[in-house]
Amino acid sequence: MKLISTILLITLLMNCTTEKKPVSPLVTLSNGQIEIGIIPAVGGVLVHASLAGKANILNSDSTFWNESPEKRPSPDPKAAFKTYNGHITWLSPQSEWWINQDSFPDLKKAHSKWPPDPVLTVAPYQIISQTEHEIKLLSPESPFSKVQFTKTYRIEGNQVFLSTSAKNTSNKTVSWGLWHNTRMNGWDFVFVPADSAALRKNDYYNQGNIRKPDLNYRNGFYTYDASAPKSAKVVHKAKAFFDVKNPVIAGHHQNQWLIIRSEAIDNTQIHPEETRVQLYIENSYQAAGDLQELEMQFAYHAIAPGASIEATETWEILPGSGLTDKYALEEELKSILK
Repeated sequence: MKLISTILLITLLMNCTTEKKPVSPLVTLSNGQIEIGIIPAVGGVLVHASLAGKANILNSDSTFWNESPEKRPSPDPKAAFKTYNGHITWLSPQSEWWINQDSFPDLKKAHSKWPPDPVLTVAPYQIISQTEHEIKLLSPESPFSKVQFTKTYRIEGNQVFLSTSAKNTSNKTVSWGLWHNTRMNGWDFVFVPADSAALRKNDYYNQGNIRKPDLNYRNGFYTYDASAPKSAKVVHKAKAFFDVKNPVIAGHHQNQWLIIRSEAIDNTQIHPEETRVQLYIENSYQAAGDLQELEMQFAYHAIAPGASIEATETWEILPGSGLTDKYALEEELKSILK
């Protein structure tokens, strides 16, 4: 009965949101230099970013973007998970995703690391305000995580300004950090500029005596070498954790650079299970669907009732010089980051 009541509550929240202002399919912001696309109806997820008229840098299946409402994901944590990839926001740490609720005691007891809160990630968001170059979105209040997200996307010149705030909607203090996750293809070149001591750990998630993606450090950059499995039944997965003060992640896709920057945060403010910058790679037998996650973690806070925390990033989208060799791209990136 409690489970049914919770799902009904979420549905009611979603209906209230859409009654205030109908959600839209893909919303595009463009200024002639760059363009981005957002889906308010599914978690306010950012699914497209590129130079104007160019290929999407982000990993996202465009066939999902304008689908009919009945095909959109359910806010039930037990429903099949459907990902839209692109740029998303999660709460941090992953091990605490389900500890603040009682509707799903199995998830709570296990400190389950999946799924992410569906109210924050796939429920429809209300459009608070929208102009030619900016959109602000509001999530429903989550009965699971006890927070409500506000997301803002703004473009100016060749830059995208992204922010997510999380407001405590309960009458008790809750503790969270924010986690920005940007997904590109698993065979794109992605670089983390850092010194050699920044790597805290590099985890591999597949079993058996098979080749896994190699994490390399060269010319001041960490980067994974994608690795193709020899069987359709095998997926290569790895994740690196970096302690950096001034985080930057750079990705290169179809002669376009995506440079992600964020503010300096003392590493002691990040939850001890996490690091400021993380890089995840997943390679399968079908390269088109592979992904890399360019992740930034933000400070972990005790949030008083009614209070909020915020995470911000600035993206630069730049044309490349036509280079395709990884080593040459490292030199090009060094020039860009000077």
